Amino acid sequence: MRFSGKTVVVTGGGSGIGRATALSFAAEGAKIGVLDLVEEGADETVRLVEAAGAEARAYKVDVSRSADVKRAADATLTDFGSIDVLVTSAGVASIHHAFDVTDEEWSRVIGVNLTGSWNACRHFGPHLVKTAGCIVNVASLGSVFAAYYRVPYMASKGGVMMLTKALALDLAEQGVRVNAVAPGPVDTPMVQRNQARWGGVTRNMAAALTPMRRMAKADDIAKAIRFLASDDASFITGQLLIVDGGFSAGSQIGASWKPIEGEESLQWLQ
Repeated sequence: MRFSGKTVVVTGGGSGIGRATALSFAAEGAKIGVLDLVEEGADETVRLVEAAGAEARAYKVDVSRSADVKRAADATLTDFGSIDVLVTSAGVASIHHAFDVTDEEWSRVIGVNLTGSWNACRHFGPHLVKTAGCIVNVASLGSVFAAYYRVPYMASKGGVMMLTKALALDLAEQGVRVNAVAPGPVDTPMVQRNQARWGGVTRNMAAALTPMRRMAKADDIAKAIRFLASDDASFITGQLLIVDGGFSAGSQIGASWKPIEGEESLQWLQ
């Protein structure tokens, strides 16, 4: 039970990678603060954590709003007494041709993904200094190379990578480590909602482009996050850990792969 007695805060903890992360830390004895804009999702994560025998509380938060995050940080500290790990998993995506992106869409994606990560680091960070804790930001493979029709998302995740590195420098002498994970395609509700849209990620596309021939599961990413927060990573800071099944290792031209039955392999081009 490597996190017994420790408090882990997860933004976007109501679904997907965030929920898997909350459950992964709970399995190691942590108390969990679940931050999410969707109350029902956060409450369900709390229920699942409690069913696993750990303590958890939910907080409704719009991470793009600094005041919201500060209130949640204050409430979490009051409820748990200390904070040891922050995971910034809250995120949104959009799929549009570049010049079809509206001001509102740009602000929403940058606001949640980048400003939201900063808000969480800013308001929870001082509490982590007191416990020599750590931050794990959820970036993306899009932090290091771009994909079509996702300009705001790529810009936001590139920002998360540099936010991670800059904070790692500033906080190292205060005993706080700051790292990020960069998932490739992950089978989460956010991805599933976009599968039928042009430019959407499908299981067949992931199978064709990933040497391990599948999408990641949310728990694959959660385990990487838990590693970076553990004592096993005690001399690692300022790093981007790519978790993509080999997606970024090289071109898949010439590779053989078996299409997943029941899914149109070219659906993502529609």
